[in-house]
Amino acid sequence: HVSKEDQESVFAMLAAVLWLGNVSFTLIDNENHVEPDPDESLSTVAKLIGCNINELKLALSKRNMRVGNDTIVQKLTLSQAIDARDALAKSIYACLFDWLVEQINKSLAVGKRRTGRSISILDIYGFESFNKNSFEQFCINYANERLQ
Repeated sequence: HVSKEDQESVFAMLAAVLWLGNVSFTLIDNENHVEPDPDESLSTVAKLIGCNINELKLALSKRNMRVGNDTIVQKLTLSQAIDARDALAKSIYACLFDWLVEQINKSLAVGKRRTGRSISILDIYGFESFNKNSFEQFCINYANERLQ
């Protein structure tokens, strides 16, 4: 069971991923770097992921590099900023997917008698029947049934 609060968080993160795709960038005059456009997309993403809009702007337009004891801030080019935006969207989506799988696994857990992970596929009666069919045998049976 997923709580209403968790459902709302899932929907907010999915919306953030979609809104991130709408974030665009403006090339700064006479310089080879960009800034995110301060539009509805940027402010909506910041609100959905729960961060300050200025922090989001920094994350999408600058890269911090640690050199020795110093931190160097590098401004991103358009292609680098697009890559950073897309990487953020992929990271949010991957974390959300992992969380959902974890929740499903928790709800399906049968306790201590569980011996390992498995995927069960119903292979209806077919051409060859063994005590334990492999995935390869499943594919063979499926192909034979489709040809019938």
